[in-house]
Amino acid sequence: MAAPPILRDIFNAYREQRGEEDDGVLFEDEQAPISRLDVLVYRPTGAADMTSFATIGMAAKEMPAAPGSGRGGRAELHLGRRGPLTRPEEHAIAVRLANLAIHPFITGMQLSWGHMIGFREDFPTFPGCRSVFLAGPLSAEGQDYVHTSAGAVRVINVVPITDAERERGRALTPVDFAHSLLEHADIFAERPQ
Repeated sequence: MAAPPILRDIFNAYREQRGEEDDGVLFEDEQAPISRLDVLVYRPTGAADMTSFATIGMAAKEMPAAPGSGRGGRAELHLGRRGPLTRPEEHAIAVRLANLAIHPFITGMQLSWGHMIGFREDFPTFPGCRSVFLAGPLSAEGQDYVHTSAGAVRVINVVPITDAERERGRALTPVDFAHSLLEHADIFAERPQ
C-alpha cells in the first residue's frame, strides 16, 4: 500500500535536509496503533560525529489532545547519539523509539515538548538514563516542525536523562531544564557514572 501523502512529505523533507539515510528499521503490525513505522538511521560523517535517528509514521495519525498544551497534532521523533554505533545498538534504539511513537495511541496521552517519560530500564546506549526529556529545537538551527501538505508536523527531540536530571527537571520550566541540560552535560553521549 502506498504511504499517505503526509509521510511522503516528511520523507522528502528528511532527504532534502539530511540526504539519504544509511539504514533503517521497519516496524509493521496491522494490529498496532500505527501499522507501519520506519526509523531512519544516519551514521556519522566526516563533518558530524553523530548517529541520528528519525521516525516516519507517527504523523500518520493525530495524537490525543491531552494532557498539556501540545493540543495533540502530529509529530515525529528524532534522537542524536554521539559517535558510531553497532547495528545491534542502532536496532535497540530504533525499538525504543518505535515504542515511544505508539505511546500516545496506547495511553490516550499526547507527547509534546517538555514532557518526561520514564522507563523500567536504561535507554539503549545511555547507561544510567531511565527516562527521556522530550524537547523542541536544541539549537538555534534546530528544526521545530516539518511542513507538509497536511500541515505542520512537530519534531520532538528525544533526550535520554538520568534520574538526577529528571528530578532537577521537575523543579524547572521545560525551557530552563533544556538550557540546564545543554550547559551541564553532553546530551548526545553517556553521562559519567
